[in-house]
Amino acid sequence: MKKRILSLLLTGAMLALMLAGCGGKKQAVLGESGDPDAKKFEKEGITVTWWLMGGSDTYYQDYWKEMKSLKAIQASVGVNIDFKVATSYDAYLPMMAAKDYPDVITSHNMELYPGRMAGMYNDKVSIDLRPYLDEYMPNFKKILEDYPELARDLRLEDGSYSFVSTLYDVEDEEDRIAASQYGLAIRQDWLDAVGLDVPTDMDEWYQVLTAFKTQDPNGNGQRDEVPACMASSGWKYFLPAYGIDDDPSIIVDENGNEKVINGYMSSQYKEYLTEFNKWYTDGLFENMFEATSLEKREELVTNNIAGAWKAEADHFDVDKDNSYLTRLREKAPDAEFSPVPWPKTKDGYQWCFSDITAFHRDTTVITDNAVKHGTDKAAAFLIDYMLSEKGSTYLTWGIEGESYQVVNGEKKLMDGMDDEVSFEGTNIQKFNTYADPLTVAFPNFGQVSEYMLAGKSEEYVNACKVWSQGDTSYKMKANCDLTVEMQQEIEDIVTDMKNYTTKMRNRFITGKEPLTNYDTYVNNVKRLGGDKYEAIWQKAYDSYKTR
Repeated sequence: MKKRILSLLLTGAMLALMLAGCGGKKQAVLGESGDPDAKKFEKEGITVTWWLMGGSDTYYQDYWKEMKSLKAIQASVGVNIDFKVATSYDAYLPMMAAKDYPDVITSHNMELYPGRMAGMYNDKVSIDLRPYLDEYMPNFKKILEDYPELARDLRLEDGSYSFVSTLYDVEDEEDRIAASQYGLAIRQDWLDAVGLDVPTDMDEWYQVLTAFKTQDPNGNGQRDEVPACMASSGWKYFLPAYGIDDDPSIIVDENGNEKVINGYMSSQYKEYLTEFNKWYTDGLFENMFEATSLEKREELVTNNIAGAWKAEADHFDVDKDNSYLTRLREKAPDAEFSPVPWPKTKDGYQWCFSDITAFHRDTTVITDNAVKHGTDKAAAFLIDYMLSEKGSTYLTWGIEGESYQVVNGEKKLMDGMDDEVSFEGTNIQKFNTYADPLTVAFPNFGQVSEYMLAGKSEEYVNACKVWSQGDTSYKMKANCDLTVEMQQEIEDIVTDMKNYTTKMRNRFITGKEPLTNYDTYVNNVKRLGGDKYEAIWQKAYDSYKTR
């Protein structure tokens, strides 16, 4: 099976790199932009205007302006920031169309702007960062040189670099673990009660859930167990067992060529539907299709009723009073959770469903208005300082000796950082008066993962570790861009097509539509644009690979 052979080679190479670094976490060799030329722009008195999203609460208007790490960064570089905090995305596209935007924009530009980053650049909203690399962005330049795969993900088709973000080394185990906070979980004490192990494939899942259904693992003498609580989108978490993603997916065909497919038209998807129709018929899960079923999941898990569920790492955190495990133990003191690996395919291969990507969804651009205002160089230098190791530490941990300390070479939050303090008419966590790692999003290469995993319980970290394992090469790359024209074509197709596939998924699984009609279903998906959908994404992916 050529697809599996290629993936095994890719995974083997990844594991070799990870094992090579087992002696200690790989450190990015970054400079200290801002230090050699401290306060480089101070004499010019430059203020950079910066747009980002906040909440609707009024305190957000002062939140980033008062944050101690951001004040320290501004003092180090000699550039002031005037934050323009939006409370909703309603004004985002009108602001772009009117060209009434600040010098810097941080937003979900990948999702919000037509044509994504390429569209923003082609519309002359964002600028090319290449002219700034040598003098004003040496840290960013070094990252691009040292991490060629990351550079490809950040690069547009014409070779330009138009945005920055929080950066992750996806070959580093800790970065992968920090990016994998969602997955499948199961009651380990229930498994012990029925004499079974954590399931690793769909056959074992069926065996386990059937045992949960029939053997009273919660021990109350009643048949009240819900073997699996899917909760909203939990059904997607079993797609890796069939080698498809939540669409589009990348497979390797019989000729060794990478091919983009609409997974919901594939033979693998029919196998998936067949299995879940069996599960449904046997009463093995609940809440498969409810859009708002998270409250029901919480109720079933914490009341000793659900045996397996779509989980978050926070559910495992025994150090939190309100975690699922802590609350469940009030009723079942011996309760134990186990994270479940992504289910293997029939031939024993493990794909990973976690969204492990090279950069965060929030992207930041310097706009053409910064050039007009004469603030573009200062903005580039400021952003590059944030990408440095020192700047990343500020953004992630705050101020040494105030919000964190270094103990035996490791950063640790100071006592009291979890306390709530008064801020602009409300109460917020004290630590967030110092830093907010994922909003002004530049911390990179271990800084975010180190912060996100620090202080977490062993159970929390282990869950993330289990969910980080497997091959993600079947997933569409985060920066595989559609042109504006392609995106319009996709939008013309996708609403009707996805509404139809969603409706039919529910009908097939519940038995309202017999699976003997699957070929008719596929023909209808094609009639709604399924083939064209694949062709557009194939063209975009082929273009991505030539960068």
